[in-house]
Amino acid sequence: MHEGFRGALDGVFAEVPEALSGQRFVRGRCNVCGRRTRFFYPAPELFRESLTCEHCRTTSRYRSIARGLLVAVERQAGIRAASVAGLAALRPNRRLRVHDTQPPFRFEVCAYPLPEMLRRCSWIDLSVSTFKPGSQAGAVVAPGVVNENLERLTLGDASVDVLITSDVMEHVRLDGRAHAEIARVVRPGGCYLFTVPHFRDRHDTLVRVEVTDPDDPDRDRFLTEPEYHGDANSEDGRGALSYRSYGTELDEQLAGLGLSVEYTKADWPAAGILNTELFYCTRVGAA
Repeated sequence: MHEGFRGALDGVFAEVPEALSGQRFVRGRCNVCGRRTRFFYPAPELFRESLTCEHCRTTSRYRSIARGLLVAVERQAGIRAASVAGLAALRPNRRLRVHDTQPPFRFEVCAYPLPEMLRRCSWIDLSVSTFKPGSQAGAVVAPGVVNENLERLTLGDASVDVLITSDVMEHVRLDGRAHAEIARVVRPGGCYLFTVPHFRDRHDTLVRVEVTDPDDPDRDRFLTEPEYHGDANSEDGRGALSYRSYGTELDEQLAGLGLSVEYTKADWPAAGILNTELFYCTRVGAA
């Protein structure tokens, strides 16, 4: 976790950084830190990765995940909160197990504080992971963060109430295996929340890297020019390789694994969520 991050969790920033101060903004209330705020953006076509909260520095995409999380808490624990920060003061009748595949981070113009806010909730059992190929599965690789390969999770069957990925699955080489693993570990009645680059106007997934042999990455074939996305966890600075951009066949694949898909891309201007999707997938079966 970056130095000084806990101050960010309290919504305490000395000032709006210069990188944001010249940008346009909309006013509203953040569903992460819970504060009245301004959401800064450089251009409307960049809403999904901007609309940065002046207090907690979350973007539209992270607040979309927060919206899904708050819905999950209401559905599964029977309590309603206006923000993730507000969950710590509530006392539901049951505990929840949440697994987030994005460790917290803080940069001047973007931050992801959800895991640290969830750690304040005495009724939430939180686990956070990242993937380090050279480390042992399940090993602690940073304070509060364990090593998990989504293709082979160490989590137990039906052990998680809420599992979160945010722009992860396009980077997972064997995404079919990973989705099957997610369906395995989410309990019936629990949910899988995620965002991912995708097309809703086409059925077929755009495959950028063809996996010809699941057991031999050296035999993968690039079908398009290699595409890398920015990654806060990247160690080489190059970013994460994108294997695909999904079409609507993703919904069918998830349904085949026993996940009921609720998809939305509705705008929530008052929460600074614009042009940003959310997949809310409920594990079918008796809770």
